[in-house]
Amino acid sequence: MLNMQELDHARQRWQVGHHLFFAYVQSLILICDKLQKQVDAGDLSAARASIEEATYLMWGISVSFKLTGGFSQAAYDGYVRPNMFEASEGFSGLWAQDHDFLVKKTMRQLKPLFANPPDELALAVQNFRQAFAIMYDAHKYVCDKFEGGQPSLLMGEAAQKTAAEMIDTFKRNRLLVLGVPMPE
Repeated sequence: MLNMQELDHARQRWQVGHHLFFAYVQSLILICDKLQKQVDAGDLSAARASIEEATYLMWGISVSFKLTGGFSQAAYDGYVRPNMFEASEGFSGLWAQDHDFLVKKTMRQLKPLFANPPDELALAVQNFRQAFAIMYDAHKYVCDKFEGGQPSLLMGEAAQKTAAEMIDTFKRNRLLVLGVPMPE
């Protein structure tokens, strides 16, 4: 049986983790906008610094995912997951407008840069890609921990993929946007 302290701990972690994630998303939008302007102006030194800032944010997101999922399965099943359904059936961070903007506009706008970075930015871009991939792995960790082989909340019970498999699909697609070739 869960006590109120454990449930409150789970709630706080889940809420703080999501608040952190959306602050990171908004920060990434601003940094990526700045990055695009720097590249357009030919200021590759400043662009490298912006890519490095974005990389630090990716590492922060990875840590926040682990923090967010730092509670028991029982607290997730008995409190967190049912409350996500109360907030919205099919609850998903993908529904957030800021996240949507980051993925569909900001990242795609930078696709040419990430697909073929100038030599001066190649290492910074590679480090960003690595942090980006690890961020998805951290998200998958939380999905695997709590959902296991279950479908994602976004896809519902009729889903053909588990929550972790959905994260892998998103990771693959986003890494393609970042110019990382994927094996067939």
